[in-house]
Amino acid sequence: MTNQKELKQLAQRMYCETMERLEDPCWGKVTQKVTLLYGPPMVRPDVFLVSFQGGGGDPSCSLRTWPDKLLYLCDHYPDGTPRKRGDSFGKKLRQNFRDAGLWKTLTKRTVAMAACFPESAEAEKWTCKQGLRAEWRKYSSAWVRCMIAAMRPRVVLVIGKKASEALEVHDEWRDVERRKDRHMVYGRTKIEGCPAVYCRHLSQGSAKAQVQKCLRELKRIVDAGG
Repeated sequence: MTNQKELKQLAQRMYCETMERLEDPCWGKVTQKVTLLYGPPMVRPDVFLVSFQGGGGDPSCSLRTWPDKLLYLCDHYPDGTPRKRGDSFGKKLRQNFRDAGLWKTLTKRTVAMAACFPESAEAEKWTCKQGLRAEWRKYSSAWVRCMIAAMRPRVVLVIGKKASEALEVHDEWRDVERRKDRHMVYGRTKIEGCPAVYCRHLSQGSAKAQVQKCLRELKRIVDAGG
């Protein structure tokens, strides 16, 4: 298993490679901002959370290394600017983890990344199959998988269909549950050998009971030791 020193070296390499790509006129012309790790890397975290992409509202520059604590725990951007009133993902995440009895896990033992590093308020543009945006997405998701393999989390929590598709696991979920409109709200699989739970994105009208079902399964895995 990768130790903490080796993990930090791997994460530093990821940042160096990504910043070089961002500063390349070719790759940089489709994005001005990237976010890699949403908190410090850690060996064997309880939860490795993967969403699709950060929003485009953050006015600060790209972080050249990981933040000191999980960004979802704060209602301000890294430069101190308050988040927009409608930016409620972090608040919903905190409330749902608290209600599921996972507050300590979220605040102390959770790592988070986006499957697509470039930040954008128009996520649909980044689901294309060809072009620079597609290459950015493939590059990003390859690194996410690499970090999952290195960290060996007890459970991976995949938030939303776009993240699931970017990681190329969307057809691998089992025990799937869907809403009446056929949107998946729950599923289980493995990613890089680690247990994984699917949850519909918190901004897409997920019922609290559906989210709590996902988090109960997550808690069961964490409590069982992964």
